[in-house]
Amino acid sequence: MRSMAAAKKTAPTKATTKATSKAATKATSKAAKTSVKKSATSVPARPVVARSNRRGPKSVHDASTPLILGIDIGGSGIKGAPVDLVEGVLATDRLRIETPQPSTPEACAAVVAQIVKNFEHMTGRRGPVGCTFPGVVWDGVTHTAANVDEGWLGADADALFEQATGREFTVINDAQAAVLAECHHGAGTGVDGMVLMITFGTGIGSGLAYRGVALPGVEMGHLRMHGVDAETLASANVKDTQKLSWKAWAERVNDYLWRVETILWPELIIIGGGVSEKADKFLPLLKSRAPIVPAKLVNGAGIVGAAIAAARQPNVRRR
Repeated sequence: MRSMAAAKKTAPTKATTKATSKAATKATSKAAKTSVKKSATSVPARPVVARSNRRGPKSVHDASTPLILGIDIGGSGIKGAPVDLVEGVLATDRLRIETPQPSTPEACAAVVAQIVKNFEHMTGRRGPVGCTFPGVVWDGVTHTAANVDEGWLGADADALFEQATGREFTVINDAQAAVLAECHHGAGTGVDGMVLMITFGTGIGSGLAYRGVALPGVEMGHLRMHGVDAETLASANVKDTQKLSWKAWAERVNDYLWRVETILWPELIIIGGGVSEKADKFLPLLKSRAPIVPAKLVNGAGIVGAAIAAARQPNVRRR
């Protein structure tokens, strides 16, 4: 009797197990088919940004130290201003002068000298000066010149500006300076990992930092995209010249971001450049694995970062 009762109880259990197994197999098969149908550019859920308890890299400036002049060389303009490194802000309105055309090293050096002279009353005549350049910079020597005159190829920018001004210069890549500033005083403060900053302007600049240390030689704007450099399709300048809508431009940026994230796995992406002032127009349209935020220092990031570099490593080219 017990055996028959047990059999009766076991039968439904076996049937249920069989049905459950069949349903699980069907669900797994369906999931596999769905996975195959997904686009190669699909983006997984964004992780939470890991932030440490620290308040970012310790400032190298104290209240007794003079203001440091930062200068930002761009394809369309050269800007400069004294920087308060304690607060990470420009101490006064910046001076902007149109980039000379042609933008030869000598012509740009003359403009840089003009900006240095303009702020002597605030920074003194002997203090170090930080300066950005829109290209690869190693030990103060410029190695690419995508948006400026080709005369910059192989130019010793540090020596050039020092000769023109009599001041000690630290020249670094513009996006490298920007991510340095954002990690010290902006959107990347306290991020305990890798921060990627992408600046959209005349071209596409990129800066990479790990725990507040900015790395040189990162040129993600020249990734190949549809057979050409990405910046020829997705820079802010292209948006303006081709009169693209925010939606159309964001689609190109998403195409670019997907390519970037096949190479790098940053914990945070910061969007900089002049276009970051209108982040509300395009940021909600962007897709990425990492969280995306606008730069807090906006167009001042390059100037602030250049000043930080000058204060930390005035002799950076003599490593």
